[in-house]
Amino acid sequence: MTDEKILVVCAANVCRSPLAELALRRGLGAESRLSVSSAGVRANAGDAICSVVASLHDDDEWQVHAQAHRARQVTVEQIEQASIVLTASRDIRGELVRLAPRSRDWMFTIKEAAHLGEEFSSSAPDRVAEYVAHLDRARSRAVPLTSPTGVGARLRHLFGGRTAVDPTSIADRHGSRGHLETVDEVETAVGTILAQLRGHRRHSS
Repeated sequence: MTDEKILVVCAANVCRSPLAELALRRGLGAESRLSVSSAGVRANAGDAICSVVASLHDDDEWQVHAQAHRARQVTVEQIEQASIVLTASRDIRGELVRLAPRSRDWMFTIKEAAHLGEEFSSSAPDRVAEYVAHLDRARSRAVPLTSPTGVGARLRHLFGGRTAVDPTSIADRHGSRGHLETVDEVETAVGTILAQLRGHRRHSS
């Protein structure tokens, strides 16, 4: 059994990160050797999952995990023990880098990972370690976000041309009109990451 761990982090750990956690668990399947967990940088410990996320799917597995979820504050130990840390936004990634600077090389926003991993291919059982190495190399070669041909422009194309101020981030729209857009962004990016981890390249139209 592998000890590879995927950690997803957002602000309150009630919407974006638990959605990504549940979607990753669902996509990887019960037989996966990877463990997935989530946490928040400003979580109110014990808060239940967002009702919108909880109601996305009605199968038993989704409902069991959704109802059991309770928000928790991220810790340095969690970050340092993770094989990869996926954050909802670049600001949250920055907070985690300050909290656990030794782990910065395996921290990526969810959208950033989905973009940088588009050429990843491996049949190794320790796929996450190779995936992280690929993402880190791709990040070091990436054109700056401000470039019209850089990561920002590519991400806007990959995720439907949205004009977010920071295209590597998924905004916290919990409880607002844009809530469903946030849910869609998380599910789309996680779907891309899952395809990459399985060794299948997912191309945008």
